[in-house]
Amino acid sequence: MSMQDIRGFVDLLEECGELRRIEASVDADLEIAAITERCCKLPGGGPALFFEKVKGSEIPVLTNLFGSVKRMGWALWTDNLDLLAQRIARDLEKIEEGSAEARLAHLIDTPTGLPRLIKQGSCQETVQCEHASFAQIPTLRSWPGDGGRYLTLPLVFTREAGTGRGNCGMYRVQILDERRGTIHWAEESDGARHYRSWQARGKAMPMAIALGGDLALLYTAGVPLPGGLDEVAFAGYLRRQPISMVRCMSCDLQIPAAAEIVLEGYLHPSKTAIEGPFANHTGYYVPATSAPVFHLTTLTTRRRPLYPCTVVGPPPMETAYLAKASERLFLPLLQLDCPEVQDINFPVEGIYHGAALLSVKPEADGQGCLLLEKLQKHWLLKNSRLLVVFNSEVDVQNPTSAYWHALNCVRADRDLQIYGSRVVIDATVRQKRKPVVADAKIMEMVDERWNEYGFSANK
Repeated sequence: MSMQDIRGFVDLLEECGELRRIEASVDADLEIAAITERCCKLPGGGPALFFEKVKGSEIPVLTNLFGSVKRMGWALWTDNLDLLAQRIARDLEKIEEGSAEARLAHLIDTPTGLPRLIKQGSCQETVQCEHASFAQIPTLRSWPGDGGRYLTLPLVFTREAGTGRGNCGMYRVQILDERRGTIHWAEESDGARHYRSWQARGKAMPMAIALGGDLALLYTAGVPLPGGLDEVAFAGYLRRQPISMVRCMSCDLQIPAAAEIVLEGYLHPSKTAIEGPFANHTGYYVPATSAPVFHLTTLTTRRRPLYPCTVVGPPPMETAYLAKASERLFLPLLQLDCPEVQDINFPVEGIYHGAALLSVKPEADGQGCLLLEKLQKHWLLKNSRLLVVFNSEVDVQNPTSAYWHALNCVRADRDLQIYGSRVVIDATVRQKRKPVVADAKIMEMVDERWNEYGFSANK
């Protein structure tokens, strides 16, 4: 694969029958989200969607780009996420010492991983300053109770005051008017920490928002990397090719050269506005709250830009497949810190890493309680509200079987613990028990005579 940007990805999806073009005129207010939500619920995640005619805008809208395991792999330049995970495991093994975090940092600090700064990028083919406006972008209002329209797939670039350390995060942005938007981020995020460093100096923080660009970066910006690792470098490592970056027109921040749209501006050190409500993946609205205000000063785009976004809502949605990529790619890192881990599953219902099902290797059977103590402190699972550990024979990729096992084996007074808002369950079986297994010869005979019994071969 040689996709350099989101346009190359669109071409690939169309060639492979994974893209549906919507030629009918559609509204960015609720209608696009409703169509996307229905497609996401189709078997296999539904097709990627290209809305060609959006009311009030000349910019087409893209949704559900990552909405299947297959497309998620293609976005990371692989046909198989497990093969990519195996490559990560092999590369980590070559680094003989250090924690998983330290080894990953060493792994991406290479010419392949580190971004490449170039003088000009297609993201700056058109430039607007005085007339820069959010109104030019067909941002979506996805649900009736949303507080407004949102950027839901933005690459937000900031830099820490003093150290100059950069960050690329994915934080939702609510549009207030033509020149202002609120940004929502967790207090422990790198973006929020950078903002506090500028607030402490009483200065406005430069910020840039890129829409589109490299697919690997759209993935890494939204995953929980440990220790402030560089998302741009990690994306370059995953695709084995550096991400090309250019400097912003109005500040020293660097943004992806192949982005479709770039919004440059700043956060005032003290000005805030109400952000929300926002319909969350839990099926409920996140209440409105105070958030920093982004002031737009410069807008640059490619000629005839595209606008990629995602629709957040009850699962299964596109975010489920982003979670599945993290589940596979971070397993080798988790196994470095916790060698007894055999496999991990982030169930769709858990929304990313809200829940995690893990199995232990055979030699660690019965040690679920000890493993749970380690997992609760691990960076990958720090936000998990439910952790369940199973014996090696339980296939955690089959949640139905895993839940059945837990419901029949767990004793709440012994195996279940609650720590604040987190529930941890040791579903490993300590005592020896004889499993129920059918007679092999009888099963072979039944297979041979299946048609004779009057059943078709596939029933």
